Amino acid sequence: MQALLGLLLLLVGAGTIAIFVVGTQLCSLAPSAEDAWKYVEEKGVRIADHTEVFQKFNVTKYEGSKTCLKCHEKEVRDLVHSYHYRLINQVDDVAGKGVTWAGSRTLYNDFCGAIFWNGNVSVNFIGKAVLKKTPPGKEELKGKLIATGCSMCHGVSLGKIPSVTPTKEDLENVDCLVCHSNYYKGGAIGVKKGMKVVVKTEKGWRYVPNIPIEKAAKIVAKPSKDACLACHAFAGGGPHFKRPNLSPDLMGTVSVHFDVHMARGLHCVDCHKFEDHKVGTKAVGTWSREAEAVACTDCHKERHRAPIVGFIIENFHHKVACQTCHIPYIAHGQYPIDVERDWRHIEFNEKLGRWEPKLVLKKNVKPAYLWWNGKERKAYLYPDPVNGNEIVYAAPVGSEEDGKIYPFREHVAYVPFDEQKRIPIPIKVGVVFALGDVNKAVQMGAQVANLTFTGKFIKMVRYMNVDHGVVPVSESLKCVDCHSPWSRLPLEELGYWYPPIIYYGSPVVALIGLALLVLSLRKK
Repeated sequence: MQALLGLLLLLVGAGTIAIFVVGTQLCSLAPSAEDAWKYVEEKGVRIADHTEVFQKFNVTKYEGSKTCLKCHEKEVRDLVHSYHYRLINQVDDVAGKGVTWAGSRTLYNDFCGAIFWNGNVSVNFIGKAVLKKTPPGKEELKGKLIATGCSMCHGVSLGKIPSVTPTKEDLENVDCLVCHSNYYKGGAIGVKKGMKVVVKTEKGWRYVPNIPIEKAAKIVAKPSKDACLACHAFAGGGPHFKRPNLSPDLMGTVSVHFDVHMARGLHCVDCHKFEDHKVGTKAVGTWSREAEAVACTDCHKERHRAPIVGFIIENFHHKVACQTCHIPYIAHGQYPIDVERDWRHIEFNEKLGRWEPKLVLKKNVKPAYLWWNGKERKAYLYPDPVNGNEIVYAAPVGSEEDGKIYPFREHVAYVPFDEQKRIPIPIKVGVVFALGDVNKAVQMGAQVANLTFTGKFIKMVRYMNVDHGVVPVSESLKCVDCHSPWSRLPLEELGYWYPPIIYYGSPVVALIGLALLVLSLRKK
């Protein structure tokens, strides 16, 4: 009887262990996603040469949408009514808020505070910041242009604050070539290269495009990935500071080990379809909700066809999002990502050549794994008073009953706070960049918003979906990465209390069984 029990326990324990060992090998048999490419049209960047058109209409310099209106009025009107220009649209996925207007022009974010106060009063939209104070040994940098405000990217404009209800002036305020040129660039790249020159006019700060007319004539019909990434890869104030795996690694030639889609020649607009210059997202930490968002299964219709592992994945993993297995890491390329930004401490950033809040940058970051139902999120709508001692800019809502396990990038910031009104205070970021004086920058922001700064800061947390950076199938997660004692998933936090018992119990059961079997044999 003892021998039989020992044998039974040994088989149960060893068999459980064997399942994970075999499972690891089975995962390596999963096929690549080659079939998905049959749903994708041949890609490329098409140039619509306007040289003859410019000659016909005597166009000798590019002046933004003023140059384009004669032929493309509909397109310009579409653009000035879009989120990309207005920085606001209706959202209905913030838990407990119903339908509301929100976007980067109304929000307080965890990277640079607020672009505007109350959606219209500029705090950081446009200006000209030059380095005025330098650390010892860096005096030669004094006077260097270091920033021109959030308008470098936000609004795709020529510097006038975009109107929520567009006017005739807005129709001539669009910088069309930011998207529709392979030469001209928006964002910090365009400013640094002198393509977008910021000047003070009688109407305020404006951008003057600087591009030879023969190069301006080479219009790109659909934007290339490098046009999009000139802004999106530098969101948050630096290379790969903000959006997970939207980094300069995706510009130019892309490694298949960083992102299989762009390595194979896809551009942003191949997935993010625009309709009348409007594009939709549904991520927890984004705000454009103007059109239908893309899903993995739009292209990957036939999945996981390996005989055994395919059956297991398709039938027992419907609560796991595609990204969870296929994007194991954040910042797995050349550029690290900003995981913490502390405005309480200012230091000189030699790479950027300016003063910055203290940044914690990391590479090969494991995502946070959370339930999300794909429909709702918690989010902070500025300037609502804050309850508690932490602001959640955005976080997923969901559970095992209605959601899936998704990977998220967690970002933490410490931002200035009005203790009495319980509202975060805007920061004049250019003042920090130029002088390294956070107290002066916050006091100036407080004056704009009629708030009071007493030296108090508050923690702010944001979760962003990890949707980019898909690796080859051979580098994706294997069974034992989650189903093992060293699981990367926070199993108990996700509600799975029993796996650790199985993982740690199996070897114990096997050893007890072996011991009983050995003892029974020795007695004989």
